[in-house]
Amino acid sequence: MYNTSYITKDRELFEGYFKDISKRLKEREKKNFNDEKDRLDIVVVVNMMFTGFDAKKVNTLYVDKNLKQHGLIQAYSRTNRILGEQKSQGNILAFRNLKKTTDDAITLFSDKDAIEVVIMPK
Repeated sequence: MYNTSYITKDRELFEGYFKDISKRLKEREKKNFNDEKDRLDIVVVVNMMFTGFDAKKVNTLYVDKNLKQHGLIQAYSRTNRILGEQKSQGNILAFRNLKKTTDDAITLFSDKDAIEVVIMPK
């Protein structure tokens, strides 16, 4: 579909794959993006892309992994890029109970009194 061929077993070959996905996400940010054949609507991430890219149009993070501490904050941050009136916050849909680990991460990296400020009401 994308006319690409990457192998992720080798670090150098993986870098090409990573750059291609990152570019496709970044290109989508452009106002004049109309090339549907290169469009990415969903990206399934295991580890690598929690850090190192910024895609303001990424809106929802679906979590099915027991994240904690800085990994949790990094993952949540992927959706927390503001896009003017179009996007004031991101959404996180967790398939695991991450309430305590989220509270712990916010307490560790922020302010324990800020927990209810950071998390939107249910």
